[in-house]
Amino acid sequence: MKAFIISFVCVLAFVAQSLSAQNLTLEVRGIEKVTGKLYVAIYNSPETFMKKPLAGFVVEVKDKVMSVPCKGLPTGTYAFSMYQDENGNGKLDTVAFGIPTEKFGFSNDAEGVMGPPSYEKCSFTFSADTTLVVNLK
Repeated sequence: MKAFIISFVCVLAFVAQSLSAQNLTLEVRGIEKVTGKLYVAIYNSPETFMKKPLAGFVVEVKDKVMSVPCKGLPTGTYAFSMYQDENGNGKLDTVAFGIPTEKFGFSNDAEGVMGPPSYEKCSFTFSADTTLVVNLK
């Protein structure tokens, strides 16, 4: 009986690991200058969108089209934003009225009016291996 319980627990652990082992890949297009870094922020609620990311990371821009893996995300609903920091100052540069001068993008290629798009426009459900394409603007 003890061996059965240990085996059952091991099987449950394997199943749980398999269920959470999905991979999200972001295919980033629209990179004009192969320079700087790409800042990515992932959000999981409308309340935290564009304020406090669930996860964030930075990757070096090495090509005009990049495949960026996002590992460790459990099944759920998410949205992401990203920008290319071409000059290395660690922020999205803007001009008057907050208009960006560096490339940026959102999940679903969502666009906002006089600011970023809403979480609802950007959100997507992640439950299996997925590749999302984003075109920087």
